[in-house]
Amino acid sequence: MPNSSQPSFDQEATLEELAGVGKNRRFDEIIDDEESEEIQVICKRGNEEIPLAKPSRAFYFGDRYLYEQEAKRFDQEEKARILNTDQFPRNLVRFDELKRSCQRGFVIPFVGAGMSVSAGCPEWKGYLINLCTDAQLDAEAMRARLEERGDYEGVMNDLVIALGESRFNLDFERDFKTPDEIAGAVSLLPKLFDNSAITTNFDRVLEKVYESDGKAFIEKVTGRGQVNAFFRAIPAGERYLLKLHGNLDNAAERVLNKCEYDTAYGNDGNIHFDCPLPKLLRRLFTSYSFLFLGCSLSADRTIQTFMKVAQQEGRDSLPHHYAILASPSDPTRKAAIDTRLADAHISPIWFPEGEFGNIEEILQLLLD
Repeated sequence: MPNSSQPSFDQEATLEELAGVGKNRRFDEIIDDEESEEIQVICKRGNEEIPLAKPSRAFYFGDRYLYEQEAKRFDQEEKARILNTDQFPRNLVRFDELKRSCQRGFVIPFVGAGMSVSAGCPEWKGYLINLCTDAQLDAEAMRARLEERGDYEGVMNDLVIALGESRFNLDFERDFKTPDEIAGAVSLLPKLFDNSAITTNFDRVLEKVYESDGKAFIEKVTGRGQVNAFFRAIPAGERYLLKLHGNLDNAAERVLNKCEYDTAYGNDGNIHFDCPLPKLLRRLFTSYSFLFLGCSLSADRTIQTFMKVAQQEGRDSLPHHYAILASPSDPTRKAAIDTRLADAHISPIWFPEGEFGNIEEILQLLLD
C-alpha cells in the first residue's frame, strides 16, 4: 500500500502541455544558452551542480505557470527593445496593427534598394557617388544633391548621360549580380508574405530569395507592361512580382533616367494620373496596405504620387500603410519626413539611424 505521506506525481504530460513545447522559441534559447546569465535553471545534488540537457524543458514541465509568466515578461521586454519603444513610443501600436494586418493577409511588401544591400548588393547612394569618378563628375556635389534634396532621379540622369547608356547598363548588370547565397532581412520576406510583392529594384534578389524558399514567383510584370494580371493575382493568392520600374535589360519598360521618368509619371513636374505609373499606383494604394521596406521614401515621384492620391482621395478613404525606416539623427530632417509620410498616409516604425540590423529583428518579430 503506498505511503500516503509521500507526494504523488503525474508522470505523463498532458496534450495541452505537449502542444506548448517550443512555442516560446526566443525565451527557450536564452534559458538553454550556457553563456547567458539572464535566466538560469539549476539542478543540484547537495553542493554539486548537475548540467541539464534542456533547461527550458525542465523549467516548462517543472512549473508551467511560472514558466509562462517569465516567458511573457521576456517577450514584452524583447519587443520593447527591438521596437525601441523608449525612443519611439508610437512604434508599439503601429507594429501591433501591422502584425494583425499581416496575419490576415492584407499587406503587400513594397521593396526598395535597401533590402538588396542586406543581400550583398551595393548601397544605392554609395554606388551612384562612386560612379562619379568614371563619369568625371563632382562626387561631393552629387552627394549633396542626394542627401539634401533626395535628387536620385537627377543624379542618375547626369551619370547615364556622362557615361553613356550602353556602358552604364553593362556595368550595372555586373555590379548588381545576384549573390549565390542570400541572408539577412530580405530572406525573411517569403516566410512573411507568401503572395504577390512589389519592388522598385532592377536586380533579381527578390526572385532568387523566393525561389530559394521554394516559393518562386509564377509571373513577373513591369509597371509599364501588362499589369492587369498582377491585380488578378492578388485576391487569387498567386505569387506575382511587380517590378514597378522594370528591368535594366529592357529599356522599353524601364524607368531609370529623366526621360523615362517623364514618360512614366508626367513631364512638367506634376503627377499625371493618365500616365502609366501614377494610374497603377493609385489603384494599388487605394486597395491594399503596403509595408515599405528598404525605401528611403525621399521626395521622389513615387512618394509624390502617394501624397497626391491621399490628398485627392482623403486619408480616411485609404487603407493603412506602413514603413520600417531609419530615423535621422537630425530632428529637422526627421520632422520633414514625418510630415511627408503623414501626407501620404504612411505610418513609420522607426529604428535608430545606422542600426539596420533592426529591420531583420522587426521582421522576425512579425513572424513570431
